[in-house]
Amino acid sequence: MLPRPRPDVAPEAIRPAFAVRYRLLLRLVRAGLTLTVLGLMAFAWINYTYFTVPGERDSQPVLFDISRGDALILARYRPWREPMVGDIVFYRAPQAAADDAFLIGRIEGVPGETVRRRGPTMTVGGREPLAVGFELSPDAPVKDGDIIAEGCYLVLVDSDAVAYTDSRTHGYIGRDQIEYRLALNLAHYWSK
Repeated sequence: MLPRPRPDVAPEAIRPAFAVRYRLLLRLVRAGLTLTVLGLMAFAWINYTYFTVPGERDSQPVLFDISRGDALILARYRPWREPMVGDIVFYRAPQAAADDAFLIGRIEGVPGETVRRRGPTMTVGGREPLAVGFELSPDAPVKDGDIIAEGCYLVLVDSDAVAYTDSRTHGYIGRDQIEYRLALNLAHYWSK
């Protein structure tokens, strides 16, 4: 609210005081916005990373949502968010060296769910059958009737058309091996 002019003070003397307060308010707002933007940039830098899927664009994709050559924004997994069924994750294979490349897959089973053979495929937790084969050998890491242990996940690819390793090769993937999840596929927002 503007101060009311007093009869003993000229109106010109009031304006500079108001202008000083107004400039101070603008500086505070500008500083607040700058700190907010810097904070958001630091948060994004710490929690997200950029990744391009290697390979030829015309080749068969491992996951139907992601093609080779797509630009992806990945979010780091944090202890307060557990992986959920359907998440596309990037993980390191068990017994892999620290400098090995990430593997990619979709979470198909979470702790406590039962894996069942259904014809040539499998079902997990009573959901629809998956579109991938199920190995019958007694040495297979994933067997019919398995209950997924606490802290482990069933990570699979969407198709057997591409030779790619997943939980059927490595067994159940531990929570500590999952490092990123797909946050955004930038290829969905611009033409390929």
